[in-house]
Amino acid sequence: MTEIFEIIAKDGAGRIGKLYTKHGVIETPAFFPVVNPHLPLISPNDLKKLGFQGFITNSYTLWKDEKLHELAIQKGVHGTYRWDRAIMTDSGAYQLMVYKDIEVTNIEIMEFQKKIGVDIGVPLDVPIAKGSYQTRKWGIEETYQRALEAKEKGFLEDENGPIWVGPIHGAPIPKLVEYSANLMKKLPFKMYALGSVVPLMEEYQYIQLIKSAIVAKMHLPSNAPIHMFGAGHPAALSLFVLLGYDTFDSASYALFARDDRYFTPHGTYYLRDLREFPCECPICSTYTPQEIRTMDPAERAHLLAMHHLYTIQAEIRRIKQAIEEGTLWQLVAKRVSAHPELARAYRWLLSIKNKKAFSYFDLFEPAYKRKGLMITRREELNLPIIRRYKRRILERAYIWSDKVIFALPNSAANLPPLIGAQVLILHPTFGVIPKEIRNVYPLFQHLSYLDDVLTVKGLKRHLPFINKFLELLQETYNVKEFYVYDTKREIAEEISELIGIKEIYDGQDIGHIGHKESDKILVRALLRYQFGLGAEQVINSPYLEYSHNTGLLRKIYEEDISGEEEEEVVIPELNRHIEKRKKKGLDVPDDPFEELYVSKGRKWLFAALLPNAFKLVPHPLFAYRFVKTFKKQLKYTAIIDEEAEPFVRDGKTIFSKFVVDLDDDIRAEDEIFIVNEEWEPVAIGKAIVGAKEIREFKKGAAARNRWGFKTKTEE
Repeated sequence: MTEIFEIIAKDGAGRIGKLYTKHGVIETPAFFPVVNPHLPLISPNDLKKLGFQGFITNSYTLWKDEKLHELAIQKGVHGTYRWDRAIMTDSGAYQLMVYKDIEVTNIEIMEFQKKIGVDIGVPLDVPIAKGSYQTRKWGIEETYQRALEAKEKGFLEDENGPIWVGPIHGAPIPKLVEYSANLMKKLPFKMYALGSVVPLMEEYQYIQLIKSAIVAKMHLPSNAPIHMFGAGHPAALSLFVLLGYDTFDSASYALFARDDRYFTPHGTYYLRDLREFPCECPICSTYTPQEIRTMDPAERAHLLAMHHLYTIQAEIRRIKQAIEEGTLWQLVAKRVSAHPELARAYRWLLSIKNKKAFSYFDLFEPAYKRKGLMITRREELNLPIIRRYKRRILERAYIWSDKVIFALPNSAANLPPLIGAQVLILHPTFGVIPKEIRNVYPLFQHLSYLDDVLTVKGLKRHLPFINKFLELLQETYNVKEFYVYDTKREIAEEISELIGIKEIYDGQDIGHIGHKESDKILVRALLRYQFGLGAEQVINSPYLEYSHNTGLLRKIYEEDISGEEEEEVVIPELNRHIEKRKKKGLDVPDDPFEELYVSKGRKWLFAALLPNAFKLVPHPLFAYRFVKTFKKQLKYTAIIDEEAEPFVRDGKTIFSKFVVDLDDDIRAEDEIFIVNEEWEPVAIGKAIVGAKEIREFKKGAAARNRWGFKTKTEE
């Protein structure tokens, strides 16, 4: 079955993707305005000018209207609407829900959708927004039987037909949503849609909606785009995208306009209450509220509808930009202020007790982002990226001393740099940060309203986590001596009482370490945190290079290199370096090995650090040693098949369909190692998507190639 979707960027569970249709590629997230042929408030030309890549119309409406039916059969749906982009059609399920019966069968309406050439179609599902558990379950099972009927008639696997959408129902009952999703994914649908949610939106039951949305996503394959029926208010679109939904449709832009309501990403107004338009779209820049109020109702509705569509398109662009730069959670935090129930749903989503939501987001949340975190609300202390840090540091902390000093951030900086005790920073946002990794994303790359709250009050909310850390230090790492330090004695005493450590550091002699040992500790702490337990052992004798401008660590060299590593890594790298210089017409040394390696102390570049995330980017020596050390363990490693190997060695992109197996801990933006099925290093890459998506997608890139290892014959 040909896949129709690929991911090109991610944040939260949201994604920018490409949805391939017969009438062009739709970049998601995307909104499909509902176009009613009987009430043409907006023309297809208007939609094209606004930049919409597709719209949705009702196939039952076309089927039932004799003239439209004949025209659609004769000219096709695109000719009927004079539209050369994608068209999605609903099947008449809305009419079925409202009127309880319609005059067409499932197969008839699917055959009609196919004949008129729709790009995306829906079987005749049975949405039941209200009713008993058994009634809702019957609707789900009847929808499944109709979908099964469509499969048996050959619709679902017809590569020349529409993209058929598998409808998911059962909201707001999570068990029924799960039941529906599990039934539908048995069938070869290329796309799915969550239905029965409009009543939840109309009644502002956003918590119930979110629960249903997450359950559906958890039980559907990640390689299929997911549509949400009836979602059209710009205040909620970013939240739905954050949950992992890709496309949306709604007639709200028209319904609100006819009702003289005016919506924005910040909420909804009645036209009668507006003195000024809080918008700069062409409509709002041309007319005043008073001018629009005095217009003919049809013209007024048209202009308001145009404003609504401008607003939706602008919001979709904002969402895409937020995904690209890693600030989607921040955008959602702004948008949920539009309504108390949205804010309550956001707070529920980030509740520390909400383990299911965290587990869901943890599968998809990128490991690193272009921009730092912005913490503006208390519940954001439970953002998935922060909860992931707390879980990981308990697993991956590099504890090198049997003496530990706890200190607040500013005071920690005043301790001697070579002190013979491990310094753990007590932080109001992250709880506990080992000083060695304090610059790693997101620990340094964030702004928080709590960062100035460097008192006991700011630490109390982290006390359970701090106590876990203390328990780990005592039971796992056998730390013997604990101290608290602050430049102000009274604050040190408050912290001492809070975390139960009696000894206050006041300059006592607790030993010191040398510069070389300090360098090794720093690098090993970074390795262990980024790549997991045991990764710290892949460096022996690091040599560090710092930025002249920022003073931050930029490059790590290894000074202890074996003869085998010289043969397998150093010499091949030198050869490629010399070839590049020759191609550029630059001078090359007579003896590159002597001049570029031996005379420079026999040290070789091991890893670089990206300044924005303080992330280790492995170089070939690191990769060679890591793969050899963790052979057969799949630690941050992906295995590719022999078909792809020569292309990946040549520096080409690593595509998901060629990945045979990989570490389930890999997330988007992680640095990963690519090996062949004999566990030989093939490349170093940066993951574009996470392990779950790499396993499930057969279209699109899994990782960008940073470095391809040539074979000896190629070298």
